[in-house]
Amino acid sequence: MVHISLRSCNTPPSPIRRLSYLASAAEQKGVTPFYLNIGQPDVRCPQAFSDGVARFASSHISYAPSEGLYELRAEWARWVNTILDVDTSPERYLITMGASEGLVFLFTACCDPGDEVLTFDPTYANYLGFAAQTGVRLISLESSFEEEFAIPDDAIITKHLTSRTRAILLCNPNNPTGVLYDTSELTRLLELCRRHNLFLILDETYRELVFDGREPSSGISLASDDPHLVVLDSLSKRFSLCGARIGALYIPSPDLREKILYLAQARLSAPTIEQLAAIHMLKEVPASYLHDARKTYENRRDCMIHALENIEGVFCSRAQGAFYLLAKLPVEDAEHFARFLLQEYEQDGQTLFVAPAQGFYALPGKGRSEIRLAFVLEESSLRRAISVLQGGLAVYNAYS
Repeated sequence: MVHISLRSCNTPPSPIRRLSYLASAAEQKGVTPFYLNIGQPDVRCPQAFSDGVARFASSHISYAPSEGLYELRAEWARWVNTILDVDTSPERYLITMGASEGLVFLFTACCDPGDEVLTFDPTYANYLGFAAQTGVRLISLESSFEEEFAIPDDAIITKHLTSRTRAILLCNPNNPTGVLYDTSELTRLLELCRRHNLFLILDETYRELVFDGREPSSGISLASDDPHLVVLDSLSKRFSLCGARIGALYIPSPDLREKILYLAQARLSAPTIEQLAAIHMLKEVPASYLHDARKTYENRRDCMIHALENIEGVFCSRAQGAFYLLAKLPVEDAEHFARFLLQEYEQDGQTLFVAPAQGFYALPGKGRSEIRLAFVLEESSLRRAISVLQGGLAVYNAYS
């Protein structure tokens, strides 16, 4: 047999997309799934982005600079400075193909194969895949439903640091839990990284999507000049631009920025038209867009939680940001149940696609009875989807 690399063999399938073939099969049978497995918002993107695409499309589309168009980096800096009341410069931003590429760059530039990055379970499932692709060992410390997914104290974190630890990674607001970690927690992690000479990698993809009157919490606000800090950012979620694949890294360290630029040069550039459209959008998008988006997702969160609380034996986290929550189900194996919904259950021609949460845990055996739900559909569809969940649980448990 022709050799296949261990890195590819060790890369896990995404729990978000792994069952997509079953959803496609359901559709072919005439059953319509509610797609709550994936953070694909149905909120319209800003009209200014669509106008920008139409404005800049042409018969000749050149490569952009590998670090990204300067005007986009300048607009990104201006936008961040306005949102967070900080003073950052375009030179510290590097445009990536979504936050995903940015994290692959970081794992590659910060770590050699076999080096370690510490994070907290449950964590964004694709971090596990990026680590496997780059030969990084992801060391995950447990947080729990019962403690509202609090970050472990310094003594526990320090106990797990080794001579090969290179960074601590945190998604904030968090995917998959919806928890928002405040500035005191970010400060604690940054001080720990300073003491041990590590990078603190903050994934702030959902930074402005925070609820209940909370304000965005960012590492940039704490220490915009600190060379230990790196911030991942993206237009995908807050502006409903998942398919545009435009993200950015904020990198205060000149040395790290240089090395990541070399990696970016090897892949040439991020998409040119999308960058031009993003420039136009960031100049023109009204402040009300994000205000309205936050309110929309907050209402959807409340709608989903209310519906879940009416199902006996189901418990869920209360999201403070992003647009996900975790739900514990009265089942032993949530993946088996997710397959059952797509293959065997329908309610008036509809079923439900959820993400089994075990794939969001690096620690073996964790999350087996949990699912991640994305509240990315309008409220009537969410209520209907949770009704399908309730009916599916009743049938599943009656025969299992």
